Amino acid sequence: MEMNKKHIIHGICLLAIGYLSYHYPLFAFLLLALVFAVLLYMVVFGVVMLISKKFAWRRLTTAFAILAMALAGLVLGLFKPMPESIIRSGTIGEDLRYAHGTDQGDRMNLKFYLPPFKAQMKLRDSLRLVQVRQLVDMGQVERPRDKFHAAFILHHNPMKDSSLYELAHTLALQAAEAPALADDYQVQWLAKATYDRWMLSTGRPQKFDTQGGVSLSIE
Repeated sequence: MEMNKKHIIHGICLLAIGYLSYHYPLFAFLLLALVFAVLLYMVVFGVVMLISKKFAWRRLTTAFAILAMALAGLVLGLFKPMPESIIRSGTIGEDLRYAHGTDQGDRMNLKFYLPPFKAQMKLRDSLRLVQVRQLVDMGQVERPRDKFHAAFILHHNPMKDSSLYELAHTLALQAAEAPALADDYQVQWLAKATYDRWMLSTGRPQKFDTQGGVSLSIE
C-alpha cells in the first residue's frame, strides 16, 4: 500500500512538472537548476557515505526520482512547437510588437541555448531581421514604440553586422528621446545598449557598460 501511494505521488508530480515545462518555457530553467542541485547533493552524499563506509543506494532513491522527473520535464518541454517568428497582419505596429515578443520569448526558451537548436534559432532571428529591414527601408517605422521594437530586432542580428547595430542605435535613440517613452526603462536601456554593442563591433570601447555581465533585461 505504501509503495502504491509513493507511485501515485510520483505520477502526480511528473504530470505537474510535464505540464509546467510544456506550457511555461521559463520553468525549464528552474528544472535545470534542480537537476544540478540534485546531482551535487548526490555527489556529496556519495562521498560522505564512501568515507564512512556506510554507502546505501536506497538512501538515494528519492534523489533519483526527483532527478528523473526533472529530466523528463526538460525533455518534454523541448517538444513544444515554437510560435511563428513573425506575422504579417497588415498593421506595422502589431507586426513589430509580435516580432519583439517572439525575439524575447526565444531567449527565454531553453532551446535557444542548446546546440541542436542553434540553426533553428538563428533562422528565426533572420526572419525577424528581414521583416524589420523591409519596414525600415520603406520608411514605415515611424512611431517611437515601433522604433524601439525594430531596434531590438536589429541589435540581435545574427550576422553581428556593425551597420545594423548603428541603425539599431539610431532607432533606439529616437525612441528614447520621445517624451512618451522618457520613463520607460527598457527603451532607455536599449538606447545605451545598442550604442555599446555598436562600439564594440567596431573595436572601440563601450560607454555605458551594458554589454557583458548580468542584466535584468534580455540581451
